[in-house]
Amino acid sequence: MKPYFLLLGLTCSAFIASPRLHAGEAHASVYVVDRSTEFSEMGGACLPYSPQEKTAAAREILGIAKGPAGSTIFMIAFDRESPHLGLAPVIAVQGEDARPVRFPADGATWPFEKFSRPVDLYVAVFDSADPDLAKLTEYAEWLTDALKEKDEVNALLHAEAIQKRLSNVLRQRRVEDYRVKFGEELTAARVAPSSKAAVTRGNPSDPLLDAAKRAPKSSVAAVRRGLKTLDSEWRQDARVLSFTPGAPGVLVFPITTPLAL
Repeated sequence: MKPYFLLLGLTCSAFIASPRLHAGEAHASVYVVDRSTEFSEMGGACLPYSPQEKTAAAREILGIAKGPAGSTIFMIAFDRESPHLGLAPVIAVQGEDARPVRFPADGATWPFEKFSRPVDLYVAVFDSADPDLAKLTEYAEWLTDALKEKDEVNALLHAEAIQKRLSNVLRQRRVEDYRVKFGEELTAARVAPSSKAAVTRGNPSDPLLDAAKRAPKSSVAAVRRGLKTLDSEWRQDARVLSFTPGAPGVLVFPITTPLAL
């Protein structure tokens, strides 16, 4: 009997040590970074994103996230089926001393200077040994290469493959679980492209745009963090992404711009 129990004990120990058993919480936040000269000493003022934040030439969007060691952060922004502004996805393996992950990646920017269609910023956290992550990473690498080569056809194909895989993850959850709501603003899923024309012809009202019209015009957000010190401060504004092996955590941040009324 001893060899049997010894084998059972070794098996259990190996199972416990498996990196796929990693579960925990990641955190994510989105900011409007104002790089006006008055905030130059801070590197830019970081305002927690709100649908009422005004656009300006010196403003941009910045996503930031961090997961526990043994996890991997994945971030991408979609304008319908395409990568918004041709911004490449960001994938970062998380270690004990890893810095928070930023989107867009260094060297790229997401201008927040004029009205645009709603954009969905996906932030996902996977156990690093999740088999689904390997395929997603492969598609992300192909997408990045296609964007660099300005290969629009292949870029769209790879982006759609990524969106489909993320949608498969989201299908396991209710919309309330993953779609971020900013205050009381309406951030429900947009009308499918195939039905948009019919909605427009029959009823010109758009719930998302109507909500933006009804929303009070807010001044600059009360909380201002400096871009230079953001890595040590952003967690105070962050939202939680819970995940387990085989069940990634996903949040979708709907980024909209105020209407020019």
